[in-house]
Amino acid sequence: MRMKRNGSAVHNIFHHFLKSRRKARGSVEGGLSQQKYRSFQSLLAANNRALGIITDLEDHFYQDKPFTLDYVVSRAEALVAEVFTLVEDLNALCGAQYAELFDAAEKIGVSILADLVHKKSMEKTDFVLPLEGITRDDAAAVGGKAANLGEVLNKVNLPVPPGFAVTAYACWHFLEKSGLSPFIRQQLKGLDVDDTERLTAVSRAIQERIMAAEPSGELRAALSEAADQLQDKAGPKLHLAVRSSATSEDGTASFAGQHTTVLNIAPANLMPAYKEVVASTFNPRAIYYRIRKGYREQDVIMSVACIAMVDALASGVLYTVDPNDRRRGVMLISAVWGLAAHAVEGAISGDFFMVEKASGRILEQQIAGQRSQLRTDPQEGVVERPVPADQQGQACLQPDQIASLAECGRQLEGHYGTALDIEWAIDESGKLFVLQARPLKKLHRTVNTEGSEEAPEAMRPVPAGHPVLLQDGAPACEGAASGLAFVMESDHMLHHVPEGAIVVARETSPRYVPLMGRIQAMITDVGSVTGHMASVAREFRIPTLVGTRTGTRVIPHGAEITVDAGCATVYRGRVESLLGRRQPLNPMKNGPVYKAARKALQSIAPLNLTDHREENFTPRGCRTIHDIIRFAHEKAMQAMFRISDDARNEHSIAVPLRIQLPVNIYLIDLGGGLKTDRPAKAARLEDLTSIPLNALLEGMTDRKVQWSHDVGATWSDFASVLAGSLTH
Repeated sequence: MRMKRNGSAVHNIFHHFLKSRRKARGSVEGGLSQQKYRSFQSLLAANNRALGIITDLEDHFYQDKPFTLDYVVSRAEALVAEVFTLVEDLNALCGAQYAELFDAAEKIGVSILADLVHKKSMEKTDFVLPLEGITRDDAAAVGGKAANLGEVLNKVNLPVPPGFAVTAYACWHFLEKSGLSPFIRQQLKGLDVDDTERLTAVSRAIQERIMAAEPSGELRAALSEAADQLQDKAGPKLHLAVRSSATSEDGTASFAGQHTTVLNIAPANLMPAYKEVVASTFNPRAIYYRIRKGYREQDVIMSVACIAMVDALASGVLYTVDPNDRRRGVMLISAVWGLAAHAVEGAISGDFFMVEKASGRILEQQIAGQRSQLRTDPQEGVVERPVPADQQGQACLQPDQIASLAECGRQLEGHYGTALDIEWAIDESGKLFVLQARPLKKLHRTVNTEGSEEAPEAMRPVPAGHPVLLQDGAPACEGAASGLAFVMESDHMLHHVPEGAIVVARETSPRYVPLMGRIQAMITDVGSVTGHMASVAREFRIPTLVGTRTGTRVIPHGAEITVDAGCATVYRGRVESLLGRRQPLNPMKNGPVYKAARKALQSIAPLNLTDHREENFTPRGCRTIHDIIRFAHEKAMQAMFRISDDARNEHSIAVPLRIQLPVNIYLIDLGGGLKTDRPAKAARLEDLTSIPLNALLEGMTDRKVQWSHDVGATWSDFASVLAGSLTH
């Protein structure tokens, strides 16, 4: 039962353990034999391989190299297999003297793998839960977005559009009952997300299968009933916004812009929209983001928030702090006429307001002069319409509306106790709705030797003597980087972006997320510091400059440039004085895969058995894989150092070396170190083919070497073992 529960990796290791133990039990105690020395050689090789695997795991973990759960599992499985080989060889060498070490190896090894391959159990819930009954405590069932909407509605008592959540259990039910889960796992296994072309192909295959699948009648009925009940409450003109609310979304990782939202659909078309949102779990940028942030497939199950569509007069995003400078007590507001979908995706630039948090006073404003807007279509979907002529040069928010937004931000930040990223909309009647509230990903600054934060980059002096290509825009993520400019003319060029490039694009788009692992920085003509791309750039700590207006026109494709996002400046060439400030960041930190690897390493790498003379230097004293390796190596060396006790009996395979030295040296050839065969009674220097041993003996026989009279048996024991180890 245990093997079924813990998965194939544990089953394979447990089978290996039983096989190794049976083999070790078959070992014959007694005198010296060729098999014992083969076991010693095998043990040394397994020892080196095991330590190499530990080094590799630690290198990835501590050097901030990206890794997947599959990598950790495969390395851990290989490591435990090597440890069983070690234990098997030790017992073969020592006549099954340390059979108890198998118990320690099984206990530690199986525990490590069981934790790594453990799958979360999916708690059964209703397929649909109304927002009125949800709080953020329900995030595991309905995802972060829906849970926070319920929290805002039910705990903070701020207006939220009426709606319901289709639970994560409903998604699990859909994928399992339609037979999609095994197919998805097979497609994602071993996927290299930096291979953009392969990533796109896998994504397309999975999404097509999801869209073609038929949900169960039970799930269809639940969604239809929920939509009917909401229509009874909201009226016959109800249309829905069907929004992603995956588990793990809007928590430690934002998943900003990674999944699909379907706007303004009729209740009768809820099921196709639902499947579209579920399928977006596996779009290229979402797969890339999930793996690079260290999330397993089981950590991100798509719940869906279905809320009444707000026909927004104006909408946008509110940051309750400046993410690039936490020391300023300000809020940032981005706003557009109509729906904010294009603005948060970075396709257009909207109005910008900086507000003093304490007083609500407007400190700065930039009016975009928006000419077109996104509005709801009376039938279904959204359409682009011109902004009325009398509004085109006007701010889309009035001072009283800005004050209301600031008050809303203060209330929510006070309730959550952290900085927030808030999406909002104001309808035609002037009513403010909260559409989303999630923790705001802030840029973590370095701390100087006095223990205080370094000054914002915008306060640094501009380096002299370097041609300036561009000085405009706003820092979505501060930092400096240098590389060759890659001017993005269309999305078809995504596959061709080279390693280390600086992408220059017309707009900030979540479509660029799969590039995050190989680019140095981003520069865009339009976009906002409050957009989805800005959030992701801060999470990956990619210097990003948005809203430059002319970046794609003034920066030559292929030119070497340096972007200083904090100072909103792009220089021609490489400006060394600006580089080296960027702090390394592992985007996986705090993700489930990173935590699983850390827990596994705690049972792998620490060494507790440091002194073989201590009482705890026993099989039972082994608490980690490293302890078992250390114990096996020490006991094997002790056994081999006692070779000289057996070397003079008539059955010995050891032969004396005829050499003019004040020590007795016996050689045991473990593989091509001697020309002489086993029956020979002695070996001479010309019989040695081991290059390392010949070099050692040449040094030992040098005339400059002075020997004392009491070198004794220690040298004999040492040389005996060494000779066997130093083959050519």
